[in-house]
Amino acid sequence: MSKRCFIAINLLPAAVKEIDDLTLKLKKYYKNSVTGVQTKTAHLTLHFLGDLSDSQIEAVKDILENQVKDFKTAKLLTDKISAFPNLNEPKIIYLSGQQIGNESLSLLQNKVGEELNKIGIKTENRPWTPHLTLARVKSPIIFKPDNFDPPKLEIPVTSIELMASQLSSIGPEYKILASYNLKY
Repeated sequence: MSKRCFIAINLLPAAVKEIDDLTLKLKKYYKNSVTGVQTKTAHLTLHFLGDLSDSQIEAVKDILENQVKDFKTAKLLTDKISAFPNLNEPKIIYLSGQQIGNESLSLLQNKVGEELNKIGIKTENRPWTPHLTLARVKSPIIFKPDNFDPPKLEIPVTSIELMASQLSSIGPEYKILASYNLKY
C-alpha cells in the first residue's frame, strides 16, 4: 500500500505558539475566506514526494541516512508574510524564512533532490525557498501583507524527517516515518 510522503523540518513548540497567533489574526481579518493550517503540524517542506510504495520509502530512508549525517545543525530566521502565487489571487498565505549563516540546508535539500531523482522520484527543479504555510485561501481575496506584523523567529534545525500525510475531513494528519539528526 502506498503512502503520501514528504521530507520536512518540523518546528519546536516555542515557534508553533507564535505562528498560531499569526494564523489566528489571518483568520479573524479574512473571516471565512481563509482556513488556517493546524499549527501543531507546522513544518518546512524540503521535498514533496507524492505517493510512495514501501520499497520506495525504504530507498528514501537510505538516501536521507547517507546525506543528512554530513550536514551541521542550522538556524532559520522568519522574514516576511506573503502569498502564492501572488497577492491579488492568493491560494496559500505563508511566512518566509532565510537561513542564518551558511547555506547548508539549501545544499542538503539540493543533494537529497539529486539522489531522489536518480531513483526515479521526481522533485522540483526550482531553488528551495524556506516557508511555513499559514493559511489556505477558500474564496477570493486580495492579500495585504502590510496588515500583519510577522514574528521574527529563530528556528533551530536539528533534524530532518520523512513524513507521511493522510488527508481527512478535518485536514491532513502527519506521521513521522523516520528522523535523521544533523551533526553538531
